[in-house]
Amino acid sequence: MVVRTELDEIAEVWRRSPISAIDASELLLVTDFDGTMAEIGPDPARSAAIPEALDALRRLARLLKQVVVLSSRTGTELERLVPVPGVRLIGDSGLGTPDPDDKRALEQFNAEAAKLLGSIPGAWIEIKPASTTVHLRNAQMSVEEAMALLRPLLKATGLSGAQGRKVIEVHTRFAGKGTALAALLEEIEPGGVVSMGDDENDRAVFEVLSATPIPHLSVGVSSPEVPPDLFGRCDVVVDGPAKATAFLQMLVDWASAIAAPSVEKS
Repeated sequence: MVVRTELDEIAEVWRRSPISAIDASELLLVTDFDGTMAEIGPDPARSAAIPEALDALRRLARLLKQVVVLSSRTGTELERLVPVPGVRLIGDSGLGTPDPDDKRALEQFNAEAAKLLGSIPGAWIEIKPASTTVHLRNAQMSVEEAMALLRPLLKATGLSGAQGRKVIEVHTRFAGKGTALAALLEEIEPGGVVSMGDDENDRAVFEVLSATPIPHLSVGVSSPEVPPDLFGRCDVVVDGPAKATAFLQMLVDWASAIAAPSVEKS
């Protein structure tokens, strides 16, 4: 009953939004993965999308202009986690290939951070093509404590470290999901945009959309692990991946109702 009430409220926000007047075939959907389409657990390797979320993406890929999963996961991981034809997968937060200086800075950070965190049970470092994630979900150290420990190293290497949900995302400055979204908007030229995200690295996505004249709807996916101000630029906030999936299903219903089956993309 609570879910139905919340979805009714979301549907009303949708109806009042300029984005509801956009043709479905002109709409771009950009969604995060962990914490948005999938619950976050102690082992990232065992995470899986909610099946209904994947089904919704499968249907939306035929109805919308483009469906994008923009995640800090690697591209290889996304191929395994989101095996949906027609969905564009952008891994590593869309950072692209680092230049030689950035690559050296990341290598230096990885080597020194491994030494600093080596004595912390449960802490581990995930090395990606253009970034590094410090995982702390199973560690006997808070994100704040780890950040204090790593801050001098971040300063020395000139890298950016963003605190997230039991993680610290490390990459080059002036890059990330916001930059990736801006590039997508320029490339795709959508008539409207829906974004979904749950963590600190999605803040830039919400901010980029809030500044664009393109009709848009930003959906925050809340949890007890993030500060409320993360969603200050969002139009709607839902509680966890299950409710985010319900929103995606609502989006499918909307797009299906205004698009004749004969003109759906095959």
